[in-house]
Amino acid sequence: MANPIIYILEFIVGLVILVKGCAIFIDGASNIATKLGISEHIIGLTIVALATSLPELAVSSIASYNQEAGIAIGTIIGSNISNICLILGIAAIIMILKTDKQTIEDTFFMIGVTILFIGLIAIDHTLNRYDALLFLLLYIYFIYRLYKAHKKKIDHLTIKKEGVFKESLFILLGASALILGAHFLVESGVGIAQLLGVPPAIIGLTMIALGTSLPELSSTITATLKKRYGIAVGNVIGSNIINILLVLGISGLINPLSIGKKIFISAPFLIGVSVLTLFFVRGKIGRKQGYILIFLYVIFIALTTTI
Repeated sequence: MANPIIYILEFIVGLVILVKGCAIFIDGASNIATKLGISEHIIGLTIVALATSLPELAVSSIASYNQEAGIAIGTIIGSNISNICLILGIAAIIMILKTDKQTIEDTFFMIGVTILFIGLIAIDHTLNRYDALLFLLLYIYFIYRLYKAHKKKIDHLTIKKEGVFKESLFILLGASALILGAHFLVESGVGIAQLLGVPPAIIGLTMIALGTSLPELSSTITATLKKRYGIAVGNVIGSNIINILLVLGISGLINPLSIGKKIFISAPFLIGVSVLTLFFVRGKIGRKQGYILIFLYVIFIALTTTI
């Protein structure tokens, strides 16, 4: 029987490599975008939101390749619940979050793709390649929608090509670290699940999901402290949309993903907290809402690990 200490150490090492790789990738991508004249606002909506979802992409893709569907989908559902309940909750406790019309529209879109995702997997208990292709097409539409909504806000900056090669190397280094860290997380996650005698989906919904949400936690809290509320709330909503459309889209194309019982137990919870977010973003998200969200996260963990 394998030593559990080895799996735990592998999990910690994988998580550290994953988070560090994500940070390196974000820095490189943001610097290149700035040098090429892309506005900071567009960078936040696309590159940063995508970069904070890279851990989920790496873990789910590798899990799908290894045919570990429970971890692949469990990580996404658990991460999205963590983003809303834990990360947004902590940010709201730190400081009152103000929202705008665009945030409300993006929240409607998030709810729509979440319901679509749950509806599709409920049909045949599988996320097949046709579903995955639909998600990727919707992701392209999502990016186009963002571009159209913020087209007038694009800054026409002077393009600076100096240092682009250096930043490209950082992107490659960050991406390599992401893949390596994700491999360790999936391998150790499966091992821990086997030792504990629990389905891998539980590990994906809890430990791995929380670990892959660390970049969102860091960027959201930083944005909150700087009173950049649009980025703080938008990062959570944007990451949830990307997790479903892009991450599951790619993972589903690699291998069709079969859905287990644990996933269906957590799916209605994800829809519920997504709809609750809509009510919260219609006004200011303060400490009261923050405590409610964190309380719901505690309930989610309790239900996931006991049912």
